[in-house]
Amino acid sequence: MDSLLGYWSLQPEVWLILALVLVGADIVLGLQYFVLSIGVAALLLAGALLAQQNLWFGDAVVFETWRGVGIWFAVLSVASVLLIKLLTRQRRGQPDINEY
Repeated sequence: MDSLLGYWSLQPEVWLILALVLVGADIVLGLQYFVLSIGVAALLLAGALLAQQNLWFGDAVVFETWRGVGIWFAVLSVASVLLIKLLTRQRRGQPDINEY
């Protein structure tokens, strides 16, 4: 089971599909950008895994096991949630068009 999880977690296509599903779910269901930011993290991770496979980092191995991929995904998810919440935060002093 460990080798199966290790194989699939290191495939950039898996993370790209996950990113598309999460972004699509956020758009369709209107989940207030939370799932969108996790989808963005999955997209960034797919790009980083693709870069490692194509040796864009040189001989350095950034993602060695599925645990490392999981840690990077968690860190990127938290960072993207905070960044998107910061960017979409209501500015104080401006009236909201939806308040009647």
